[in-house]
Amino acid sequence: MICTVNRFYIGKWKTMKRKNLTEVCHLPTKLHTGGTKKDSSSQSDGSSHHSFSLTVKQRRLGSEFYDQECVQLSKSLLGKILVRELNGVRLSGRIVETEAYLGRKDPACHSYEGRKTHSRQAMWMDPGTLYVYIIYGIYHCMNISSREDGSVVLLRGLEPLDGENMMQKLRSKKQKSKKQLNQKALCSGPGKLTDALQITKALFDKESLVTNSEIWVEDAPLVSDDDIVCCPRIGLESAPKESQEKPLRFYIRGNSFVSKRNKTAEKQIGTGSPVMTVTHSPNKVLS
Repeated sequence: MICTVNRFYIGKWKTMKRKNLTEVCHLPTKLHTGGTKKDSSSQSDGSSHHSFSLTVKQRRLGSEFYDQECVQLSKSLLGKILVRELNGVRLSGRIVETEAYLGRKDPACHSYEGRKTHSRQAMWMDPGTLYVYIIYGIYHCMNISSREDGSVVLLRGLEPLDGENMMQKLRSKKQKSKKQLNQKALCSGPGKLTDALQITKALFDKESLVTNSEIWVEDAPLVSDDDIVCCPRIGLESAPKESQEKPLRFYIRGNSFVSKRNKTAEKQIGTGSPVMTVTHSPNKVLS
């Protein structure tokens, strides 16, 4: 029966791919170790999402995707789906905000002037390697290595898709108040999104998004340049003024899950209605 169903959905996927559709077909979870297993998200997470996608292998981005210059990778990641598999539950979110850090030539980058240390080794590893560091002693920041040595992309914002209930529980561990967080505030910031997906330095620093079985990025349609806002990065008060002013933060225009809008930069790409409207639907890659 499973084989018959698989053939049906694979055929449907091929048809959808030819027609450039973005719907995701679902089946009982296919684990990375092989075989199938009933997804536990509906029991342990309280979510209505019943299974992982049949097409994880087809949709998972490979090494060639990450082998781009840092600025281009920062833009290319917008709209893609970050996936974290945690205790059998799929947690995922659309990447809506990134920042580029340009290695030895960028005073705001940890690898400025080639400062290579043991804790920063991931910045020199293969494209698609995770560089996770800790700020203020408690917050983890997730970066992805690019083509150039020492250059990385910081993930700053996600639009939650799958596993929101579990994300709420994970975020609440560091909150003084147990009140449920606003959905838009759940992953709107580098420390918030790592808390929501339980991404830590101990778990994922130096791990590859290409091969790791617990975290990866799935493909989704490109975001048009007309819908990408380019503006200065955030929180670089100690960096030289020139570095502070470089337009190396990128986010999807009109997406309400961005950590902080730059209205001046938005005006520079027009004032029309955004193509990327926000809807909370895990079964659609883009709204």
